[in-house]
Amino acid sequence: MTRELVIAAYDKYLDWLDRLNSDIKVTVYRKGNEEPQREDEIKIEPNKGRCVHTFFNHIYTNYDNLSDITFFGQDWPFDHWENIVEVVNNGTENLRHQLKIGGYYGFHFNTITVPSPLGGTMWSLSPAKQHGEGVVLVCKSNGQPQDSNPNIDVDKYWDLLFADEKPAEYEFMPGGHFGITKEHAQLRSKEFYKKVCDFLLEDDAAPWMIERLECYIFNPKIK
Repeated sequence: MTRELVIAAYDKYLDWLDRLNSDIKVTVYRKGNEEPQREDEIKIEPNKGRCVHTFFNHIYTNYDNLSDITFFGQDWPFDHWENIVEVVNNGTENLRHQLKIGGYYGFHFNTITVPSPLGGTMWSLSPAKQHGEGVVLVCKSNGQPQDSNPNIDVDKYWDLLFADEKPAEYEFMPGGHFGITKEHAQLRSKEFYKKVCDFLLEDDAAPWMIERLECYIFNPKIK
């Protein structure tokens, strides 16, 4: 099984990537004007859409040549996903996930403060609920209570992406760090991912809304 780690880089040091096994393919996309730290970095212009655009753009542009499983993280992911190196090196077998939908895995360890085996050590994020083996956050269409940005309207993007009836509240994994198998990613069409990428470039608030829809984007039961 081929494994790949995709990094959305801006201004953090990437020396921690040296801890990855030699068989892990690493793809670094850099936004902004910082000097590259690796010879094989890929520059993305314009610097819009945050890391969410970087991740979905990778799926779109590599749709037919995705690795068997691809993990997506920020240039300094440890405040969201502290054991990223262990997970990427060892794969998903026998792994306790916070969220799993088929071949989609959501990661956000040690940051959600709820009564769960994961605990919470960095900040309090609520309300939260159990989802399968892990925990997800819950928000309304306006992003509250976690976000007060007046431009957030998750319902708007639900209607643009899906035909199913929208939920009363949205379950999501904060931080947007995830892994996905090639087979699971390809349950959506390449054109679907192009649409998501366009939204992320056109609307400055879209990254926060698409992040709240990832659990549904990668759930093939949602049409």
